[in-house]
Amino acid sequence: MLEIFSEPFFWIIMGACYTFMFLGASYWAKDLGLKMNVWKWLFTGFWFALLTLTISGGFTLFGENEWRAGYYFLGFLGVIVIILAVVLWRVVKWNPQSK
Repeated sequence: MLEIFSEPFFWIIMGACYTFMFLGASYWAKDLGLKMNVWKWLFTGFWFALLTLTISGGFTLFGENEWRAGYYFLGFLGVIVIILAVVLWRVVKWNPQSK
């Protein structure tokens, strides 16, 4: 049942999902009325990469039957990702011209 995750077709689908998400990110930001510049996009990309590595690293440890390490990994880095998400949202929504 879990062999699907080692098949190339699964990773092609995952790559397509990431591609569509990256292509739609600018439209999504415009739709939300966010004023994005280069450094905000870089911070967003860094956060998304950290989120992806946190999830993949934690579940890789689960797959290796390292349950305790997986929980610690997801717990520790998960808290950091959540804190950075709040900071990122405040930075992205901040507009100095609105004052």
